[in-house]
Amino acid sequence: MSAAPILCERLRSPPLVAEQFTPTTWSSAADKARIGNAILRFLAQGMPAEKFNKALYGRVSQMWSHIAHFNSLGFRSAWFASAKTRHAFLKHMVDYPCWGDPAFTWSDVEREIGQRVRENLLVEAWAKQARDEEEAHERAMLEMLMKKHGVAAAVPVVNRPAMQLGLF
Repeated sequence: MSAAPILCERLRSPPLVAEQFTPTTWSSAADKARIGNAILRFLAQGMPAEKFNKALYGRVSQMWSHIAHFNSLGFRSAWFASAKTRHAFLKHMVDYPCWGDPAFTWSDVEREIGQRVRENLLVEAWAKQARDEEEAHERAMLEMLMKKHGVAAAVPVVNRPAMQLGLF
C-alpha cells in the first residue's frame, strides 16, 4: 500500500531557459534546458516510475554520478520503487557536489535542479513519507503476525495522576 505521491509544481517555476546553461560539444544550452525541464516535471509529479521514460533514463543515468543499473527497469527499481528509494534519490541529488566544467558536463543543470529540490524541501517531505510508509508496513505485518500466532492486542495502559495515600 503506497501513499499518495508528493506533488510539487513550484519546482517547475520558472522554467529553465537556455541562457542559464553553457553548451557542451555534445549538447546545446537549449538541450540542457529542455531535458532539465523534463527532469523537473518528473520530480514535480512525484517521480512515478511509469513516467521515467527512455529519454529521462538516458540523461539522468549520466548525471549526479549515477550508474546505469543495467537498464531503465533496473534504474527505476533502484530509485523509484518506494518512498524510501525516492528519498534516497533526492538526497543523493542534493548532496552531490556537481563536479566538472559546464562546458564539458551537465554540472550546471545538476546544480540548478539540486537547488530547486533543496529550496522546496522535497528531501524532508520524502523522508517523512518514507517513515510513514515503513510504519504502515510494520503495523500491517504486526497485525498479520498477531493473527497468525493467536496473540491478542495489548490493552493500552492509561496513565492516571499519582495519588498520595494515607499512612494509616
